[in-house]
Amino acid sequence: MKMNPDDIRELRDRTGLGLSDCKKALEECNGDIKKAIDKLRVIGLAKADKKCDRIASDGLIAMRLAENCGVLVELNCETDFVARNEKFIELVSNLATIAYQERCTSVDELKNAKYEGIGTVQEAIMNGTSILGEKLELSKLCYLEAKDGIVAGYVHGDVHDLGKTGALVALQSSGDKSKLQEVGKQIAMHIVAMKPEALSIDDLDQAKLNSERSVVEEQVKRLNKPEEVTKKIVDGRMAKYCEEVILLEQRFIKDDKIKISDFIKLSETSVNSPVKLSNYKLLVLGSKN
Repeated sequence: MKMNPDDIRELRDRTGLGLSDCKKALEECNGDIKKAIDKLRVIGLAKADKKCDRIASDGLIAMRLAENCGVLVELNCETDFVARNEKFIELVSNLATIAYQERCTSVDELKNAKYEGIGTVQEAIMNGTSILGEKLELSKLCYLEAKDGIVAGYVHGDVHDLGKTGALVALQSSGDKSKLQEVGKQIAMHIVAMKPEALSIDDLDQAKLNSERSVVEEQVKRLNKPEEVTKKIVDGRMAKYCEEVILLEQRFIKDDKIKISDFIKLSETSVNSPVKLSNYKLLVLGSKN
């Protein structure tokens, strides 16, 4: 049976697979495009399955924001070459959109969500693996919501809302929403640059904090200072440590004369309302947390 070149092209456009695979599938399905798509999907999944043991350490983070909620999605691939591919960029952008629309709060929820024209998100990822020739893996998802305020965000990269590091910020306030967004974005940019470990000292892992204090105490003990002086030195070094890892205590990257907590307080004048930083999310490509 002679295949119509237009049908072959359409099948290739819809599946992303090679001309020879599309031509063969159409021949085996007597020119029925729908049946050929189903057949190629099976072939694509089989090809993707063979790549499941590979390591996907590159990729992109994509962000979607609304006034009071935001989502960050990390999709991994094996090389930067594929991370810059238009089809990969389209896929990760679509995943972020679906995660936002469906209010997904976990990777599993997103994997099981519907992906138009293919099936589930997981099937779309497997299909992408067969098309791009590298293992693709949906590894992380961050969802943040603010009931009384806004969610702002920032992703560091060359393409809008796509990059290697991203942050979301929840600000509670009844003030001007557009100005709150500006404040939130400034804080999100700071988070991407400084990578804090906790919002406040109460949120910091206490075991880690105690371990750090033990190390500092041991170091200061060797100075053979009086007990009162030793305590002051330890307290000073611990305050410095907190300033490095706690967001509210960190020096604002755009003005190191003030802390993030000071920046938030100062912003209340322009926002015309009290402002509270209630939560944040940080996503770094390839990180384990």
